[in-house]
Amino acid sequence: QYAKKGLCTLMMSALGRVLLIGASGQLGHALEEKFSNSLLTTASYRHVRAGDLKVDLGDFETMELVLRDTRPDVILTAGAMCHLDRCVREPELCDRINTLGPGRIASYASEHDARVVFFSTDHVFDGAKTSYTESDSVNPLNVYSRSKARAEDLLRETLPNAHLIVRTGWVYGPDVQRRNFILGLIDRLSAGQEVTVPSDQWGSPTYTEDLAEATRHLLTRGAFGTFHATGPEFCDRATLAFKICEEFGLERTLLVAKPTNEMPQTARRSLRVSLDCSKLYGLGVPAFRHIQDGFQSLRAFLDEGDRGERTKNRGVSE
Repeated sequence: QYAKKGLCTLMMSALGRVLLIGASGQLGHALEEKFSNSLLTTASYRHVRAGDLKVDLGDFETMELVLRDTRPDVILTAGAMCHLDRCVREPELCDRINTLGPGRIASYASEHDARVVFFSTDHVFDGAKTSYTESDSVNPLNVYSRSKARAEDLLRETLPNAHLIVRTGWVYGPDVQRRNFILGLIDRLSAGQEVTVPSDQWGSPTYTEDLAEATRHLLTRGAFGTFHATGPEFCDRATLAFKICEEFGLERTLLVAKPTNEMPQTARRSLRVSLDCSKLYGLGVPAFRHIQDGFQSLRAFLDEGDRGERTKNRGVSE
């Protein structure tokens, strides 16, 4: 066990200087944990924490100053504009953050012999096929997914042998901002709110820690190119929501399942996208956890938060 830990530390240090952009998000948090043994610099924008640099992917001048100051050998691009309907309302901002910003990072990396990891989405596909491999042609249906597909092309063109594109979807995990589908649903149902969920949107829930571990595994083995990385189960949003109610003791009668065409959503959605992850597992990446195991991990995070809140309240009362 100690020898394995030492080997892992050695492999991480061989990565050189690592810059993590989007560190305060749920995926960024998991990446920070997994890359803590490397020479890591963290950067955030909306929720800047103590020790973080402030980096806006849409502010090219400031971003390039940070890149020159930190001189990273690896850049993890976990930040993005992800709200699909907001991307429709603000397409130029979406393009600037999701496409042009990563493109500038790729240009820097090309000039300074660095590697770039870019997290993309299953939504680059339209869902017409039963399953998609990395070599399948993309057909994005909305502003957000088109911005991601264009960024993928920029990285492949600029860094043909030094890019790592990780396509994923339905990402969830510990998140202090509680912005993912599962934590948001828990909060709303706990508050007694009725929640409408789509019954015909299918995907594969993906735990952040597993995604971060896969990223570390690929980088430390020098992998490059495009990889699909999602959880092993394929389900619809409504079924997932009812599972959440059962697991966390929430009132399922507050859930209303409706087809997408009856939902108040502006952006067109790919309804059934299943990513084939055989290429990823062929490189020895550990298996991603099932939904039930993910729930247990989330419960530990929620219980820890509750304990911390009780401790804080006791301190105030005393």
